[in-house]
Amino acid sequence: MSIFNAVRRRGITGRMTRSTSLLAVCPLALLACDHSGPLADLEAGATWAIVPSATAAASSSPSPAATPARDAGRMMPTRPVPTSSPTVRITMPQQVQMQAIEYMAAMQAPQPSDAPADATFAKSIATALGALGKGEIASGGRRVDITMTKGCDATLPKLAIAQYTSASLVTLLSRGVLVVRCTDREVQCLQSTRDADDVLCTHR
Repeated sequence: MSIFNAVRRRGITGRMTRSTSLLAVCPLALLACDHSGPLADLEAGATWAIVPSATAAASSSPSPAATPARDAGRMMPTRPVPTSSPTVRITMPQQVQMQAIEYMAAMQAPQPSDAPADATFAKSIATALGALGKGEIASGGRRVDITMTKGCDATLPKLAIAQYTSASLVTLLSRGVLVVRCTDREVQCLQSTRDADDVLCTHR
């Protein structure tokens, strides 16, 4: 069962069901040709919701590169890959792909201490970023999306904010925007506004 067949595509809340087969780590010899993991059904260019599970995958050992992360004073789920190599690929073990889904959900999940979402402000940022592609907002202004034909990578969201708007990540956070996301046909990258170094990408 693909994880994305079980995820509701509206909003950040909901339930995610998983079969035990998704938690099994594929044999190393098969990773290069395995395209059946949780990211397999991801249409990177589409707007999609990612929902955190209640618990981590207890039956699998954490990835050697994965370490617990702290985001603006709050504990985050296990980061699937280090910030120095922030892309999770479909050929990686399924547990790493699951960690990416959970981590991305946590990145854009509002906390009681967060500023209220300012949809009007978020729309102005999305409009400015329209020079790169289709600029939109999601979750009432908590996320700003840039949908592109190609060119999305880990550096683009932060550079786009710096080059095409008069705001900064700190300003976005103060107006309730938690994540800036770019997507193209193969890649999506989420840039946290809480931490300039916290960016995570998935590649089909």
